[in-house]
Amino acid sequence: MASDSAYYAKYIGMAKLLLENSRYEPNNIPDCYTEYLSHTYVDGSISLVPLINRFDFSEGIEELSLEEAIEVLGRVNPEDWPCAEDVVSVSPEDLAKVYDEPATDWDFAEDNLGTAEKIEKGLAKVIESVLGEPVERIRGKGGSFPSPDNSFLQETDGTFAGSFVHGDHTFIFEIFPDESGWTVTYRLSPESLDALPPLHQEDREEEDPEKKDYTRRTRNKGWN
Repeated sequence: MASDSAYYAKYIGMAKLLLENSRYEPNNIPDCYTEYLSHTYVDGSISLVPLINRFDFSEGIEELSLEEAIEVLGRVNPEDWPCAEDVVSVSPEDLAKVYDEPATDWDFAEDNLGTAEKIEKGLAKVIESVLGEPVERIRGKGGSFPSPDNSFLQETDGTFAGSFVHGDHTFIFEIFPDESGWTVTYRLSPESLDALPPLHQEDREEEDPEKKDYTRRTRNKGWN
């Protein structure tokens, strides 16, 4: 039997793969495939991800909503689903609405691993609300995953700080409270900035080292 951490690391990807291979026709996924997604946690919680072949969703559902629905099923109290084997259909749209609840209603004390993943997903959504594009790999300043050891990327003053990846570049971010609520700032990491091509200047003489240095300094200044 897979450990809780091993299951957490793989179940969403495996469930999405099954949905993709079925061309998003969940009823075509055999039970003998979904049963491999079953899991019982150390604390007695269970995974109902095998119910993905009973998903009933509209054609316009977003992939993110499907992923959120899978995550909701990823760990449940068996007492809340006493007759799971008799479930005929599951609405991923309704399950995904769990993420629309106020943050004050979330239970972050369930377990360390679950908390870390919720924190990572929450920070990603906050950054995406400002950036307007999807981001991934929320990490601490040293590249570590959010965990109890690094206070889930939160500083003593309440600020969340770390890095994220968008496209081929890594960004440094801070999310901090202020008088108006929360402010998000981000900038290219030094490594990603150095990897950018030189700025184009039509009148620049390539053999002039002073102009080359000036171009580099002004470029860095613009991002800092």
